[in-house]
Amino acid sequence: MNKKEIHAYLDEVLDEAYARGNRDGYQQGRSDGYRCGRASVILPHPCDGPLYDDWTPEDYLEKVAEEYYEVRMAFAAFRESGKLKDRFKLFDECTDLQIAIVSMMDRLGCHEAGRQRRMYEVNESNAKRDGGRRFKKE
Repeated sequence: MNKKEIHAYLDEVLDEAYARGNRDGYQQGRSDGYRCGRASVILPHPCDGPLYDDWTPEDYLEKVAEEYYEVRMAFAAFRESGKLKDRFKLFDECTDLQIAIVSMMDRLGCHEAGRQRRMYEVNESNAKRDGGRRFKKE
């Protein structure tokens, strides 16, 4: 499955979920968001419900470590098998890691607006490094 096919599949799944009313607070998104300025429509949602009321920042950091370990294991499984299902398992674990990190940042007071501001600033800073060779020019 190439990049275009993956994007088309994701667009179809997102459209179907949105049509069924599976919005859960998100706006309709598309997989090409970065290129068309809509990358912020589907974001990692921090784990901040009652289940986490008694979690400390250290608990969140431990969750990040746990998810990172799972990414490493999924990566090893994918490298060994090369199978598409293992690649998607790796993608799922990477997404879990993103959510764990966002959850920790949120718990420490870096809420959505702050995370977006930092993401913009870090992306801008990275884009200027190495003579602008960090990102593809399209």
